[in-house]
Amino acid sequence: MGEDIFSSLSRFGLSNYEIKLYRVLLLYGPNTPTGAVKIAGVPQPRIYDLFNALQEKGFVDVVTGKKHLYRAVPVDTVMRKEMLWMDNYMQELDTYIEKHIETVPLKDPYIWFVKGNKNVQDRIKSMVYSARNEIIMALSHESYKYISTILPRQIKNGITVGLVLFNDTPKKELLNVPEGVILKFIDGKPLEMVLVDRTWVLSNLKGGIDNGDYAIYLEEDQLLHALSYYFYYEIWAPSEYVKFPGDFVYYRLTNIWLACDIIDYYLKNNINLKGELNGFCKNNDITIKGNIIKTERINGKRQTFYISSEGKTYSVGGKSALYEDIKLINITITRAV
Repeated sequence: MGEDIFSSLSRFGLSNYEIKLYRVLLLYGPNTPTGAVKIAGVPQPRIYDLFNALQEKGFVDVVTGKKHLYRAVPVDTVMRKEMLWMDNYMQELDTYIEKHIETVPLKDPYIWFVKGNKNVQDRIKSMVYSARNEIIMALSHESYKYISTILPRQIKNGITVGLVLFNDTPKKELLNVPEGVILKFIDGKPLEMVLVDRTWVLSNLKGGIDNGDYAIYLEEDQLLHALSYYFYYEIWAPSEYVKFPGDFVYYRLTNIWLACDIIDYYLKNNINLKGELNGFCKNNDITIKGNIIKTERINGKRQTFYISSEGKTYSVGGKSALYEDIKLINITITRAV
């Protein structure tokens, strides 16, 4: 990869010469302007202007004295600052748009098409990066490798990750899937689908239209509900568990069937659970904290768990539940002390 991996720093406003200098300081350590020029191959007359620009952009530190000595600010420090700026900017932009939007909210179940394999993978990465509670995915080996580097960060942020891989992924690579992922494997042709926070879903059609690479992307609630259960019955349920996080801290969940899977797994292993859930009860918002007792599951009809709180036991179903006491919006599951 050589210098190619550094070329993307141009997206952070660095010129080619600035990238060369930053690369030298990262790989060779702190240096003087004279020493850096010899290695980087940048014009001597511009060296101080280039270092000043890097310092203003937050990529280098300097020690002044008889000789100026420059060092690279670590990559993770620079990138963390940029990600924080991006998060703040996105929130400001979303707030502004919500306040000033003039269009009438869409009432039809619009389905959007994403064309091109690279655009589809970028959309998957964006969805994974935007998750706040839960990511459920079935991915080809190619798409998994494309997004795998951001999974540890999301897991560290407390986001629940469920992943199904197919037979195009070598079995030995299953062992390298990041700790904290609920991993399943199915011996079949890859069928890609990504569900995030029960808010967005993407299904990759892989040549189903005009022999091109397309994916459908939607946010409409009823279609989300249907595709979520399609994912469960056609992909998740027939798959075999490869690993389950043994030493979990908590799970944040929005899909009832994944919540029931996790509850079943730990209760069968004699690990008691408690939950804090938000939901609807008789058309009113409700928040409950209590001990999770059991699940009740009838394929195609019910995905239900029971929670005991303040002497009462409540049945909890999905967002479209008909018979349960509570319709689930989200839940955090932890070990009971």
